[in-house]
Amino acid sequence: MTENTTPSAVAVPRPPGRPRPARPTTPRVAADLRELRARARVAARYGVRPEDADDAAPGVASALTRALATSHGAAHPGAPAGGPAALDVQLGHRSVRAFLPGPLEPWVLPTVVAAAQSAPSSSNLQLWSVVAVTDRDRLARVAALAGHQEHVRDAPLLLVWVADVARARELGAQDGVELEAAGYLETTVVAFLDAALAAQNAVVAAESLGLGTVYVGAVRNHPEDLAAELGLPPGAVAVVGLAVGHPDPDHAPRVKPRLPQDAVLHRETYDEGRVAHVADYAPRIDAFYRDERLDGSWSQRVVDRLRGGGSLKGRERLREALTALGLPSR
Repeated sequence: MTENTTPSAVAVPRPPGRPRPARPTTPRVAADLRELRARARVAARYGVRPEDADDAAPGVASALTRALATSHGAAHPGAPAGGPAALDVQLGHRSVRAFLPGPLEPWVLPTVVAAAQSAPSSSNLQLWSVVAVTDRDRLARVAALAGHQEHVRDAPLLLVWVADVARARELGAQDGVELEAAGYLETTVVAFLDAALAAQNAVVAAESLGLGTVYVGAVRNHPEDLAAELGLPPGAVAVVGLAVGHPDPDHAPRVKPRLPQDAVLHRETYDEGRVAHVADYAPRIDAFYRDERLDGSWSQRVVDRLRGGGSLKGRERLREALTALGLPSR
């Protein structure tokens, strides 16, 4: 009697040279990989070894592990899947100053601006605007006003975030009301905060799309000239620039270590003694600077940056410029 052989039992020879299919990652292995990634991310942020991540930032690696699971649909039914976790994007942030040539995809700008508009706004006043600059000639002129930085000139997109009280004043004028409070410091602070919050939302959104970003504070070096270049009306002042583009893989930046949490986290009341923890930071950040071929220590950089008005590169006259541009901030 002939033995029956089902098709599933027949051994099919593998063609020569064809690799064996990879075994699917088990949930346990996937969880372990997420934990390793989370610890590495936190360790890089604080300049410590992965095994010391919990000492540098207690519980953050565990929180990131859970966030990574959620981002891949593994945490609970109905969780968003496929995209990177916001926490992973934030902890992995690095300033990118070298971009690939060519324009960005057309959907990038509206997507990033939508994320910016999702940021909190004081009393929903929305006292900010953003100017998107892609014209090469204008980028060159803006770069000249912003310290002649190459990454400003070469970026495919520069977003200039603007504290914008002009729009509110126009609304008041339409109603025949002069907005006296628009000229007070509180309103200027609110507008600057609104613009900064929007910009940071844009950073997280852009980096979640695989793009690189770097802030450009030097747009405040010559605020009147920049306002003229961008056609800003009275009551609108540039707060910060943001260069955006696809990172050049040949110039990949590293994560820059930050101060230990013990130096910045105060519980209940401010503890002036926490400045002592800066000493723990010095060997980590100074080693980073040496590797990047940058001179001086971090503490020296802080002191030199704030030593006197001249160290602010023109920004020491910001109050005067604000008044000239329609934000007296009295």
